[in-house]
Formats: sequence, C-alpha cells, structure tokens
Amino acid sequence: MNSIIFKKMSQYAVYCLLFIVFIGCSSVQEHREPPEISYGRSDGQITILLNGPDKTISDITFDLLSVNIMAEDGTYREVMSVPVSINSIAATGRQIRLSEKYLPEGRYKKMRLMIKQALMKKKDKAANLALQPEYFVDIDIMLRKGQNTSLFLKWDADASVTDGYLFNPVFTVKGQVPELSALLVYVTNEGSNNVSVINRQSGEIVATILVGKKPRGIAASRTKEHVRVYVANSGSNSISVIDPTTNKVEVEIPIRFGREPEGIVVVSPSPEKEMIFVTNYGSNNVSVIDVSTYQEIDKVNVGEGPIAVAADPLADNLSATRFLSFNDLNDLRGYREKFFNVYVANRNSRDVSVIRMDNLNKRPDQVFNLNVEWSPIALTVDYQRAKVYVANYNYENLSVIDIMQIVRGNKTGAVSAVTNVGRSVTGIIAEPELDRIYLLKEQPGEITIIRPFSEAFGSQRTTVSPVVGSIGVGSLPRSFILDTDGRKIYVVNRGSDNVSVIDKTTRREEKTIPVGKKPYGITAFPF
Repeated sequence: MNSIIFKKMSQYAVYCLLFIVFIGCSSVQEHREPPEISYGRSDGQITILLNGPDKTISDITFDLLSVNIMAEDGTYREVMSVPVSINSIAATGRQIRLSEKYLPEGRYKKMRLMIKQALMKKKDKAANLALQPEYFVDIDIMLRKGQNTSLFLKWDADASVTDGYLFNPVFTVKGQVPELSALLVYVTNEGSNNVSVINRQSGEIVATILVGKKPRGIAASRTKEHVRVYVANSGSNSISVIDPTTNKVEVEIPIRFGREPEGIVVVSPSPEKEMIFVTNYGSNNVSVIDVSTYQEIDKVNVGEGPIAVAADPLADNLSATRFLSFNDLNDLRGYREKFFNVYVANRNSRDVSVIRMDNLNKRPDQVFNLNVEWSPIALTVDYQRAKVYVANYNYENLSVIDIMQIVRGNKTGAVSAVTNVGRSVTGIIAEPELDRIYLLKEQPGEITIIRPFSEAFGSQRTTVSPVVGSIGVGSLPRSFILDTDGRKIYVVNRGSDNVSVIDKTTRREEKTIPVGKKPYGITAFPF
C-alpha cells in the first residue's frame, strides 16, 4: 500500500522550553508557521483525486509521472509533478490524492497524463505492457478565484488493457456534486487552506472547499434550523461559514476582538438560538458571535494560550441518568434555567476558564479559572456524569472538573484527576453509555481507551490503571470524532495527511482517507 498511496509526510521538529530548570519538552508544535502558500488574486484552487476500481480481476501497476491541464488558449499548466506508482489491487475501493494546485481563473478543457511504465502481473509473473508516454482525458471545468474545484478520476482497470499487452488507461471524470449534509464529515487542512468533505457511507472525499488561511478549528450547527459549518482561520483572522447544501463559503466573518482564532464551538442556549465561541490563541480571549447576524458581539478575557473550547449542551438533554442523584439533577436544572457554561483550555497558563453565560441576555455573567495540570490541550463535556474531562499534553493525568461543584459554588473542590493515562494526548471523547473515554495520543499514534472511574474507587484511582485497550492510527494524530451512530471513529492524522476510519467493535483501522496538507480539525452534524 505504501507504494500506491501518495503521501507527503509533514516534518515536525522537537523543541524544548528551558527556564532555570528543565521543565518539559513538547513534540506538538501547534503554532509553528507552515510555509506560506502564494497565489494571485485571480487564482482558484484545483484538487485531483483518483478513485480506484470498485472491484477488479486485473493486477496492473503504472507509474504516473505528471498531470497537466489545458486552458482555453491551448496552454498546459502543471498540476502534479511528483511521480506516484498506482496498483489496481491496492487501489480497489480507495482514493488517491494526486494533486492540489493554485491556477489562474478560467476554463480548462483537457487533461494530459504522463506515464512512464506499466506492468501486468499474472500467476506471480510480471510482464511489461506497451504504452504511449502521453494520455489525454477530456474535461470541462471552470476555476474561479477564491474557490476550489475538485476533479475525480475513476479508473476502470479491467478495461485498461487491450489485446493482452497494450496499456490504454480508461478514466471517467466527475466533478463534485451536492451531498446530504447528514452524511458528511468536514476536515480542516491547515497547509492547504481548505476543507476536505468526506461522505461517511462511501468513505471518500466528495468535495474540497477553499476557506481562509491556516484553517484550524471547525464546528457544525447543533440544530436543524440553520445548518452551517464554521471554520476558524488562524492565518486570516476570520471565520468561514460553509453552506453544506452547496459546499461553498457563504460569508467570511472577520475577528476584530482577537488574534489567531483556534478552537471553536457552536452553542444552543435555546432550541431557536445559536452562538459561536472562538478561542483566540494570540490574544488570550474568546470571541462571541451571534449566528443570526454573523456579528462578533462580545469578547471574554481568559487564560494564556486558549486552544480548545467546549460548552454545556441544550438543557433539554437533562434527563434521568444513572450517574446523577435526584438532588443533583434538580440542582443542575435550576442552574441551567439561569446559566450555561463555556469551558476554555488555556494551554500556556495551565488552567481552564469557565465562562458563565446568562441565559436571559446571552452575556457573560462571570469568568473564573480552575488550575489543572501541564499544558491542557483538549477537553470534552460528559453531561450524563456532569463532568468535564481535560487532556494535559505533557502530563500523565487526566483532569476532571465536577460541574456539580461549580453549580454549588465550590470552585476549590471542583478539580480531581485520573492518573496514569499516558502523555502526548491531543484529543478526548467521552462515551458515557459504554463507560468509556477515548484519548487520542500523538505518540505513538493511537487511541487509548480508559474507564472513567467513579467516586466509589476512592484511593484506588491513583493505583489502578484506567487503561482498557488501544487502537493504532496514523502519524501525529491531532483530533477525532465519533460518528453520529456511534459505530466508527474518524481520526485526523496530521503527520500522514489522512483520516483513519476506526471500527469501534473490532478496534481496527478499516480505512484511510487522503485529505489535504497538515489536517487539523474535524466535525460532523449531530443529526
């Protein structure tokens, strides 16, 4: 497979922070600047993906040297120049990301593929196939400035050899088409300035959306009233709003109150109302955006280096749960009639800011910080247990914030820890129905499954290992999500430029999906 799928491995240096004493070394360079992608004001972006055959009886390998496309004036422009070897068996049911390029706006009519050699294998013997160095495929696409155009080449391997010895590759060409938003997963690609759109049923890229510079955090609407996807562009200080019915950017919201937007969450304080909270890593504050007007309406000062954000779900989700007592539920319901909380992980000040929002006027009522462990980098809300779990990148403890303690005003006793979970955690998901917490680890590139110990464990929480299993993924994983039916996990692998699809039942990687350069965030609609 390694000889088939073209991968560009991102290189990550290891840096250490030295004070009077050695205090730690981090291999996550979250804010190391990627090379700037330069393009003209009239340029558009093109992405070309090869879809392997659905099934094949032919074992064919060919070396694709380059791809060019022809403009209306007859000139060819190069879109791929790094050779890739493609095998029909290994590519069956998979996608290969061939190229991504900025080109001048305009119409393009033909594609030229340069092929070096082709082999067919039969009964453990390989034979060279006769071929021409150039092959042409008719296309008809329009590149528009500020937009991505995706082309999908479907390869029919069995029809690509004639007379038993002549290689004449057969491709059909398809552009991106609208898909049902409920089936889609969205991945930000920081190094490509775009978002990859994955169809969960087919497990393939179906569209690519050009957004702002260095997109990182991404979030989707929580209700069906106004379905949109929101992308935090760290490099252009803006939020791109994607309409999933067209997979195009509807509007760009400038961030005026902060710098380097990073984490983003959509909050529904009521079924008819949505708000966006954006962590601004470079200015140590959070921007609040009204979805109905797309206006930045407030800013909230938090800790240093805010990198991740989560929030209480709709109060309607407060129902009977086996984890909370009757009194706990009553207290929580009473609190939610007046307030909802937004939780911000501040990586550089080693704390979590809790923003208490007033339900009536939708304004911050109170902000306070809770000390956690070293470098909090991700967090998630488990409302069935009334807990917030905080992943600390450079520490082996998982911090646990007790929401009930916050509700009752006991901030000093709100934070506890689950020990011995391992280091380099970059993501966290709680699954209370199965008594599981999933931790995404950058090194060695895996999902670690732990048990969320209850208070009944007492002192054993520091001696009993919480780890119950692990699942290998790709290189330098950065973020992940559960799909809506809870059967699969989608993992963004920043180092290998792809997404791992994990089967939760078998605990195996069932597929990898190629995305853009330096992928970062991932989201899907919850319905």
